[in-house]
Amino acid sequence: MTPSELRDILESQSDPSYREFHLKTCPSAEHVLGVRLPEQRKLAKAIIKNSDYLGFLSAIEPHYYEEVLITGIIIASAPMGINERLDYIIDFLPRINNWAICDTFCNSFKIKDPDLATYWDFLMQLKNSHKEFILRFILVMILCHFIRQEYLDRIFTLLDNLRSDKYYVEMAEAWLVAEIFTKYPAQVFDYLLHDQLSTFAHNKAIQKACESRRISDEDKQRLRNMKL
Repeated sequence: MTPSELRDILESQSDPSYREFHLKTCPSAEHVLGVRLPEQRKLAKAIIKNSDYLGFLSAIEPHYYEEVLITGIIIASAPMGINERLDYIIDFLPRINNWAICDTFCNSFKIKDPDLATYWDFLMQLKNSHKEFILRFILVMILCHFIRQEYLDRIFTLLDNLRSDKYYVEMAEAWLVAEIFTKYPAQVFDYLLHDQLSTFAHNKAIQKACESRRISDEDKQRLRNMKL
């Protein structure tokens, strides 16, 4: 499948009503056709399986939201060496301009345990960025792939040292803390006693944790008492 063939398919699958729905949840998305995510994943999988996907990545000049997202899914999931994939990630990062592309890209990776340290080092090379969606990319990648005992201290240190008042960064911080709580509540209770999060992110993390069905009522009440 060539990029032009992909565009033809996407345009034929455009759904104006779904487009309007998607823009309500992700108003910053640009050039949205309205193709549902499962269909985009099917197209990405077909390109990987049946096409020269490296040639496709070299040739495509994404315009539509869906073209950007399919490009990201291919980069995240196609079989290739880790160094080659990291180069593609670097090229792709400037195309992330909304939370939906960021989060779908992040959860499309299947990272093997031996590669975790390399990915972590790569993410830490990006942490001094001032760009909202690069910082969100770091946090959501950690949320999707690094909520493990051996990374907790490093995650908490990163959260305390990220200095951004961007909405989608702070929301990702809150989401990450809430997700860690579902697995490691004692460590998060301790962290929230002295965290350096903004008041917004601190309280939003507690709110998100309290919305989870995976957390006991007793823990939820204790969390509510920690709001600032």
